[in-house]
Amino acid sequence: MATTVLLVEDQPDVLEVTAFMLEDAGYDVICANGPEQARDKAAGRHDIGVIVTDLHLPQGVNGIEMGMDMRRKGLDCPLLVMSGGVPPGQISQHAWMGYLAKPFCRDTLLQKITALAHGH
Repeated sequence: MATTVLLVEDQPDVLEVTAFMLEDAGYDVICANGPEQARDKAAGRHDIGVIVTDLHLPQGVNGIEMGMDMRRKGLDCPLLVMSGGVPPGQISQHAWMGYLAKPFCRDTLLQKITALAHGH
C-alpha cells in the first residue's frame, strides 16, 4: 500500500512538478494550494503518512504552524517543510519534522520523505 502524501504549495508550477515526482515514485498525493484547502482535504482522513509543505503559505500562515495545528486536531504524521529562502538552522523544528531546501532534486525529496515516514 502506497504512502499518502498531503502536498501543500501555493506556487502551481512547484505543486505540479513535486506532485509528479511523488506520484512517479508510487506515492498517493493529495494536493492543496494553501492552508485552508489542506485542512479541508485532510479533515477526517487517517491515511495521510506525511505532509510536505512550503514554509511560506498564503493567508498569513506558515507551513510549520499549519502542520502543528493539524497535529493538534489529530493528524499524527511527520511534516517536511520546504523553503528556498530560509536556512534550516533558522527554522524551529520538532523531532517529527524535516527540512528540504528549494530547489531540490527528486532523489533528495524521496530520501527525506522515506526517512520521515520511517521515523529517522
